[in-house]
Amino acid sequence: MNLGTILFEKTGQAPSPSKDFHQLLVTENQVILRTWRISIRKDQRYIPPSQRKVPLAEFDEDTLLQTDINRIFGEDTLRLVHGIVCKDWLARLPKDIVIHIASFLDLVDIARLGSVCRSLHKVCSSDELWEKIFLTHCDTITDETRALAQDVGWKKVFFTNKLQLRVQMRRRKERHSAELKRKPTPEEEKIPQTFVTQTNGNYVN
Repeated sequence: MNLGTILFEKTGQAPSPSKDFHQLLVTENQVILRTWRISIRKDQRYIPPSQRKVPLAEFDEDTLLQTDINRIFGEDTLRLVHGIVCKDWLARLPKDIVIHIASFLDLVDIARLGSVCRSLHKVCSSDELWEKIFLTHCDTITDETRALAQDVGWKKVFFTNKLQLRVQMRRRKERHSAELKRKPTPEEEKIPQTFVTQTNGNYVN
């Protein structure tokens, strides 16, 4: 069967414990994932290869196929396929390089870049990128700000105005203090419990 021009091809075995063999093809018109099941069971020895085909225009919405490609071949391969499908060389670059490039863009341009395809949207929403952007606009990052970013994400911290940011950090500090007060200290945990019982009108420890 003529598949047309093959733009990308990769083969490999699925991660352990699976022994299945896979072939990934990207042509001018579609993305194809083929699977040869490898099994010692007699009833599965003669199962023919399975094949999934998705038109290029529909690949960005097929999250199931993307998940399988990521699981079998890794995130770098999935990003490369996204780049071919989107016809964008930028999406084919390693994630850390794309983040570095995007960190120099204006906020409007970052939003436009994230709308190109699912892969670039993931990069443009990443904490790694927005931490860089936050540091670009602020000379230093306090421990309180970093702790808050771990809870809500750097993008939300960046778009929160200074007054709201102070309020959120104060609330987080109050919650943390309350948790510390509720938690018994190691010395308190070592103190044995004293039980008081009553026997014939007399209290006995």
